[in-house]
Amino acid sequence: MLNATEEFSKIEIKPNIMRFEEKDYALVESLMRKAGQLGLLAVSIPEKYHGLGMGFNTGMLICEEISSLTGSLATAFGAHTGIGTLPILLYGNEEQKNYYLPKISSGEWISCYNLTEPDAGSDANSGKTKAVLTSDGEHYEITGQKIWISNAGFAHVFIVFARIEDDKNITGFVFEKDKVEGLTLNPEEAKLGIRSSSTRQVFYNKVKVPKSAMLGKRGEGFKIAMNSLNVGRIKLGIAVTGASKKVINYAIGYANERKQFKTPISSFGAIQFKLAEMATKTYVADAGNYRCGQNIEDNIKRLESEGLALQDAKLQGVEEYAIECAILKVFSSEVVQYTPTKLFKYMVEWGFLQNLR
Repeated sequence: MLNATEEFSKIEIKPNIMRFEEKDYALVESLMRKAGQLGLLAVSIPEKYHGLGMGFNTGMLICEEISSLTGSLATAFGAHTGIGTLPILLYGNEEQKNYYLPKISSGEWISCYNLTEPDAGSDANSGKTKAVLTSDGEHYEITGQKIWISNAGFAHVFIVFARIEDDKNITGFVFEKDKVEGLTLNPEEAKLGIRSSSTRQVFYNKVKVPKSAMLGKRGEGFKIAMNSLNVGRIKLGIAVTGASKKVINYAIGYANERKQFKTPISSFGAIQFKLAEMATKTYVADAGNYRCGQNIEDNIKRLESEGLALQDAKLQGVEEYAIECAILKVFSSEVVQYTPTKLFKYMVEWGFLQNLR
């Protein structure tokens, strides 16, 4: 699977690297569909739902490689395979899983996760979006606003969180975009980075969904949202670590070619120190991410051996490492900030990327 992903990166991503800076949302959507056809979106989905049923660290490997060249595709991939899949996989009933997961794993349907609101970010449970039971008792009408929703522009499956009456906690719902009315999108956000990642505001005006669209139980939405984000944190950590590895190789290649005083700058102590620091920090991030990934995988297997269903074992297996996932997200993000991303950008613009291994 890793070899297939590397080939995908080489053929589909690398030649188009500058198009990701040009708000080419169609390119990202196209690559997501192709990734689905290759099975790259199905790695962590059980075989009974037409996935590949591979381990946690295998999913980490695929995420690292496919996310390492451009943040635009990394965001689309992470939003779809992580927070766009896990609420259904971990909390959906069998009917929901059998209906949604096969098409999510194949890339036929792209998924998006609607949690953040203008007044509800880190305090996710303070969202004002409402879900009101209809008079016939068979549907909920969802009204509210969500912001910064990744993949919203081309998503078919919408996972949304809303509050029923005066419940203490929000509730999760899942539905297909073309089966509802009252859902509208703002134009794509103008962003400084990840420019080809579809990011839109989503407005709900009495969007009617059946009671069967509820994910988990009433009031479980906050738990669903947070537990899904635990996996997203460590996946983000390994995604940016993959980018750090690429940047180090690019920087070394450039330092060997660039000469001053008739000498490659890679022979200068100041440059060597910087490259060594980059390598050291990246090694630590890489080791931490995969160590934690293996701990999670082992924990899932242990819970399964004790009689827990796979769905519950996956949920609890990750939940027990929530702190580690958060730490690795922060640390890995700081590492990729340290590596010379500006130098990488200039090397791309100068055509240096064509010579990179």
